[in-house]
This record gives sequence, C-alpha cells and structure tokens, in this order.
Amino acid sequence: MGAGALAVVVVIAAVEAILRWGVGLGDPPLARLDPDTEYELVRSAEYRRWGNTISINALGMRAPDPPAPSRPSDRRVLVIGDSVVYGEHRLDQSETVAARMTASLEADPALAGCRPIVLPMAVSSWGPINQAAFLARDGLHGADVAALVISAHDLAEVPDGREASVPYRLSSPSWAIGDAVYLLRQRWSSPEPGPPLAPLKERWAANLAALDEMADRLAAAGVTLEVVYHPTTLELAGTIPPERALVLDWAAGRGLEIVDRIVSGPGPSGYRDLIHPNAAGADDLARELAAVVSPHLASCSAD
Repeated sequence: MGAGALAVVVVIAAVEAILRWGVGLGDPPLARLDPDTEYELVRSAEYRRWGNTISINALGMRAPDPPAPSRPSDRRVLVIGDSVVYGEHRLDQSETVAARMTASLEADPALAGCRPIVLPMAVSSWGPINQAAFLARDGLHGADVAALVISAHDLAEVPDGREASVPYRLSSPSWAIGDAVYLLRQRWSSPEPGPPLAPLKERWAANLAALDEMADRLAAAGVTLEVVYHPTTLELAGTIPPERALVLDWAAGRGLEIVDRIVSGPGPSGYRDLIHPNAAGADDLARELAAVVSPHLASCSAD
C-alpha cells in the first residue's frame, strides 16, 4: 500500500473512531414494521447513541424487563405516551421519565416495602391509534394503575403505513460515517411526500375513538387511568391549539382527572426543544406522574 493510500485509510479510521466513540454515532436504535401497531422497537436490544445508553426490554419498551417472578409487594404502573416518555436519544436511560418515576416511587414513604415497577408503553411518534393497538394485542401486563401522557398534536397524527414515517432506523449502518451521512441527508433533503391526509376533524375523531378504546379496556380490567397533558413551549407562551380543548373535554366527558402541565409544569427551562423535556424536565414530569399514581397503589405494610 502506498503512502497516499495509507494516509487515506488512517484518516477514514480516525473519522470513524471520532464519530463512533466521540460523537456517539453508528449504533442507532432499530424498529421493525408491524401490521398491528404500524411499527415497534426491536425487542431485547442495547444501543449507544449520542453517548447515551438505550436499553429496549422484551416488551419493546425503553425500560428494564419486568422482574420475575412477581411478588405480592409488586406495584405496576403503566405509563402510556410517545417520545416525551420514551426520552428520545438525547437522554440517557437513567434520565428517562420511566427511570426517574421508578426512583420517585421507591422513595415514597406511602409505598414503603413495595416494589414499584414502571412499565412505559411509549414509542416515538406513537399516537392513540398505535397505543390502543398495542394494548389490544399485548395486554396491560398486570398494571395496577395507568397514566396517559398526551399532547395536542397526538390528536392529529394517524398511521400512514410508510417506512419514511417511522422515526427510527429499520437497519443498522455498517459504519458510523455512513450513519453521519444518513443524518445529514435527512436534515437537508426535502421529506418524501406522503399520501394525502384525512381531514383534520376525521383524524381527531379517529384518535378520540382510540382514546376511548384504551380507557374502556383499562376500566374493564379495574385499572384507574390518570391523564397528564404535556404542552409545547408555544403553548406555555400562549399559543393554544384547538386539540387541547378536545383532550380536556374528552377527559372531562369520561370523568377522568387531568393534570394540566401548562399550569403545573416547570416552564420552558424544562424543555430541550419545542416538546421534549431535557433531563431536569423529565425528572419533573416523572415526579408529577409518581404523585398522581401513588394514591392509587395499595400500601405494602401488610404484605
């Protein structure tokens, strides 16, 4: 090999090393298409992304596997959401809402002697239609109580069946350099046009029906449902979308308590972008969720 070719190889190897171990590219979490839920995360998988640990359990969710065997002291909490709960990949596994919520419940004196198990059912860009399909197929996993984290935009999102709509990669890149090129192309290229969307009111109706389906399923199993409304920073600044009123009216119509984080949230300082919490915001949301579900969990003093 000539000196020039060797220099090129050295440069490529150095760039690959920097992107993989310095930047944290080359190992994106993977999803697969699914006929029921549109897409799901590949189950039982570990990744490193942007320097953060991403662990997907056997249920396809970003959390540890539920411990087995179960104990009488187990208190299972189902948390339904999307990327707000999932945590995107800018948060480490230890910083996610599920992880911080587990820590809050473990420290709750009212649950002394209990083993809280937080079961996030949250995948990026999943809306009520995806979530209802997952619950219908996979069940409630023994939940004692459930919390739904919902935002206004969830009512406008519907599955369209396109690979381009999946917010995860479907195959792993061989090189971190290839991963970087993919991200740059994704950032600067125009998105692939999708099929025409149904009228907005039809999408609202479809998602409200899916919310009813989930609420009915939980009620039939005797599982209390709490609802937490998570706003965008635009909403905190006063720009309120029409879907917010639909969410509040839906909850009120079903007699459900709803925590409105426009009132109770940490403000813009808890956000990483328009909608996603940063580490401090995820911890704040987790504490609020823990406080909401804790009164519905039986004491373990007699277990």
